[in-house]
Amino acid sequence: MRIALGVIAATCATPLAIAAAFGALHCFQVGWFRERGWPLVQDSILLYAAFSAPVAFFLTIAAGGPLAHRLAHLGHTGFRRHAMAGIILGATPFILFDGYVIGTNLLLDARPAPDINTVKMALRWAALGAWCGLWSAGAYWVVVIRGREQFRHFPSA
Repeated sequence: MRIALGVIAATCATPLAIAAAFGALHCFQVGWFRERGWPLVQDSILLYAAFSAPVAFFLTIAAGGPLAHRLAHLGHTGFRRHAMAGIILGATPFILFDGYVIGTNLLLDARPAPDINTVKMALRWAALGAWCGLWSAGAYWVVVIRGREQFRHFPSA
């Protein structure tokens, strides 16, 4: 039961991470968010949250959960290693996709070599994925790994 709650928590943490990041960027008027009104930022949050939740669910089931349990089995129950795993897993889909697009364009000579703006955009997407992965890993860790450690010494009924 705790694992199912952890998967739900990790899936819900990703849209919350996006809302927090976009809300902060709008509040501090950074980049694209400088010229946009709150309703457009809200629509962006909803759109990104709708696309990120299924990805977070899949990554938690396919890689994040098993990796967290393996780390815990090896005795690494602290948050730092789980957070690093979440950051890496969160950024991985974006790095793979951007590498595929840039590599395909270079191999097929469809476009000239990527300019600095393309690389910056790829790094921004990877950073957003890492941010969401950190939140998902934290939610899963709190519910499953930390929760198991806290209640290990209580007698069962």
